[in-house]
Amino acid sequence: MDDENKSFSLKYVGRRFANARLPLDVLSDLPALRDLIAALAKQEFRKKNPDRQRVPQGFDKAISFALIEIEEGSAVPKLSLENEVAQQSLPNIGDEMEEIVARAFERVAKIYDNAAHDMFPQALPQDVIRALSKLGANIQDDERIEFQGQVGRDGKVVSLDSFRRKNLLTRIRETYTKEFEGIGNLTGIDATNNAIQVQTEQYGELRLPLEGVSLPVEQFDGHLFSLVEFSVSIALDAHDEFKAVENVHSVDLVRPYDEAVMRCVRRLQELSKIEKGWLGEGQGEQLVHLAGMRATQFIFTRADLSELFRIFPTEDGGISVEFDKDGWSFAVEIMPDGSMEIDGSSEDGTVFEAQSFEEFSEEFFNAFDRMTAVVLDDEN
Repeated sequence: MDDENKSFSLKYVGRRFANARLPLDVLSDLPALRDLIAALAKQEFRKKNPDRQRVPQGFDKAISFALIEIEEGSAVPKLSLENEVAQQSLPNIGDEMEEIVARAFERVAKIYDNAAHDMFPQALPQDVIRALSKLGANIQDDERIEFQGQVGRDGKVVSLDSFRRKNLLTRIRETYTKEFEGIGNLTGIDATNNAIQVQTEQYGELRLPLEGVSLPVEQFDGHLFSLVEFSVSIALDAHDEFKAVENVHSVDLVRPYDEAVMRCVRRLQELSKIEKGWLGEGQGEQLVHLAGMRATQFIFTRADLSELFRIFPTEDGGISVEFDKDGWSFAVEIMPDGSMEIDGSSEDGTVFEAQSFEEFSEEFFNAFDRMTAVVLDDEN
């Protein structure tokens, strides 16, 4: 084989990968690809040597790659097989390793190409399934990974996207793994089992074991309802329903050092404890957790205004975050279902028409910033 045949390239397609940029969160794909190739190479070796029941000792370690280049045209990491490692580890078969690894790479592409046409392997070894679960775990819905040099049934380069990945994994193991980073509220502490519970907007309440994480469970004591930031691997089913936390990579309290932000957080903690009927005669719903979470996220996102914020519960279980400045009054009302409405008015009768949003988005913050610019622009 020539040098070109010794290299294996993936092409990452999407806005994040423009100008040969390769975000760190996708670098884990490269060792996952190596593990996947190594697992399939074992099968290729057995197929080529049917008289041998086992692969030679050291076979797995003999398959080693080096990242030699990231080419432009989105981001194209180029991996080269380290022939010297194979020769040293397995001198008797080292010369065959290039061919075996090349066929394994082709099989990786074929697995994904078949999945695109609803064709799934009947059985795969556990080491193959583990590697498939890791590859592409951090790609987003509008991104894909192309296997350079591998053409599929439709005549196009074989690619892996989040839909194809989920479709494949849920057929071979009922769930698929997804990396999930986020912020939630601390709702429980289990000192006996060294774990905490964190309420998230997207997947509800997660139980996070702290084994191997830097913070001991005692560090969370006294911080119920505080914000927690985390990075975990979770298992989802074919309908994207949460099934389990598989691994906890990091978890820590969000520690705002600004006293004004802390004042707002303490206010929300107080409101989270009010009981139904707080208005009297059975009126006044208990604060809905989703509304409290979104209010907290809003305060952190616009922390520069936290000194001005006044926070009130609404009768239906929502939250109103308000502030006054230079004769203007502004309000962000967060409904129990998490939707939001923003409005503003001045003492001279000028009114901004109320705008509604289903969730936090670029449109929401752009609208909020445009509205409050009448009193904040002079501070920039």
